[in-house]
Amino acid sequence: MPSNTSAWYMNSLPLKFLFLPFKAAYTLFLIVLLIFGSSMLTQNYFGTGNLLEDEIKWSESVGHDAFPGKEVGDTINLQIAKLSYKGLKTVFFDLTLVNESLKAKSEADFGYKFKNYLAPRMKYLQQFDATLKVISLRLGNLALFVGIAAIFAIPVLIDGLVMRAIRQENASRESAGIYHRAKYWRTGIIWLGCMIYMCIPISISPYLLSLPLIAAIWMIFMQAKYLKKYL
Repeated sequence: MPSNTSAWYMNSLPLKFLFLPFKAAYTLFLIVLLIFGSSMLTQNYFGTGNLLEDEIKWSESVGHDAFPGKEVGDTINLQIAKLSYKGLKTVFFDLTLVNESLKAKSEADFGYKFKNYLAPRMKYLQQFDATLKVISLRLGNLALFVGIAAIFAIPVLIDGLVMRAIRQENASRESAGIYHRAKYWRTGIIWLGCMIYMCIPISISPYLLSLPLIAAIWMIFMQAKYLKKYL
């Protein structure tokens, strides 16, 4: 009879809880990497020439509608976009020494040969920089809409828990199937909506983000309503 002692850690509940945050962070990292990589590919190779200009107009319009009292550029979505672009620029241009190499003026300067390699490819480098700006703008809009959705999700969650309490009092039947379907649909809707918005190579209205977010909020209500009656 085969021994299962070597796999004891696989069934250890304390270890599962201990490594759960790391597993979740790793999964999140892979999803973000997939979305970012897909965004870079689709927008670099299929994006239109005025994609950045259109995204700036949409972002300014959304920011003005959400915060009419603030000046253009001071809204939350554009502030997040600026921070995102700063971080992406640091990773792709500063840490890779691209910016430092472009400043080289003679062979004695650091990165002069690398500059000569980049010089004929400046068009692609500028396109890459524009793609980073588009991604940053969309991250700002996404953060704004997710924040607004979270505000609306709180009363919806409370309402769902109230409905669950009513089910408890009325001794209604269990509906674990509905709960689990709502859980999986919520996760799929959120990530699929984010991926489509971040990767699409044409400019679309950020207000379309409200559709998957509304659907995700409804799934949160269904989860709360059909949560197990007795834990």
